Amino acid sequence: MLRNILRRNRIGVVVCSLALALVFGVTGCWAKDYKDPGELFPTTDFAALVKRISPAVVGIRGWGVASEPRIFDPEAGFPDPPTLREWQGAGVVVDALAGLIVTANHLVASATVVKALPQDGRALDAVVLVRSKRDDVALLRVEPGNLQALTLENIGTPDVGEPVMAIGNPQDWGLSVTFGIVSALHRSCPGIANSDLIQSDVLVSQGSSGGALVNLKGKLVGVVVARRSGFAFAVPADAVRKLFVAAQ
Repeated sequence: MLRNILRRNRIGVVVCSLALALVFGVTGCWAKDYKDPGELFPTTDFAALVKRISPAVVGIRGWGVASEPRIFDPEAGFPDPPTLREWQGAGVVVDALAGLIVTANHLVASATVVKALPQDGRALDAVVLVRSKRDDVALLRVEPGNLQALTLENIGTPDVGEPVMAIGNPQDWGLSVTFGIVSALHRSCPGIANSDLIQSDVLVSQGSSGGALVNLKGKLVGVVVARRSGFAFAVPADAVRKLFVAAQ
């Protein structure tokens, strides 16, 4: 009888060991493949993230005479004198110590006077250092001091489906933040030669040009330059790096 009891116990131990190995093996694989939400969403406190990075986004105002050719009709008399135009959008401080700001080129291409408007109420004179018509971005310089910059993402373009936020100055209302995902990559948009744009479903409108497209790590992944069919289009951060090189 003792031998039978020991044999049954050994069988039970083997069965339990196999069961435990199976359970831990399955759960171990599952745990290995499962991604912690923190990996997918580096932060879920969006309010704290916006509070931290939004001071790097400034308003941009440009004044000048539009460069469109004026048609003179001899029968209509003398043409009206050129009128001063104003362009309004946003910009992103990318180097606080040097006072460098990136914005949309179409905001400053025809402007003779450009102002950068930090959220503290200042109006800083801005000089256009270099422009890229192909990418529709421009690099400005202002007098440095009490500025905050965004860090450029250095891992290339974001993934399709990755959460992003747009921070800009739509309708000249002041700082506005919208949230969405990357909808597609390598897109083109009429009026912009660069066919490597980031398409996202963040809400933007007139005045959002030059604003920041950031990931949930708070890094700049693109500069908003256009809107089409409800989508926002941004030039990747690599275009900003090219401006740095051209400005040197």
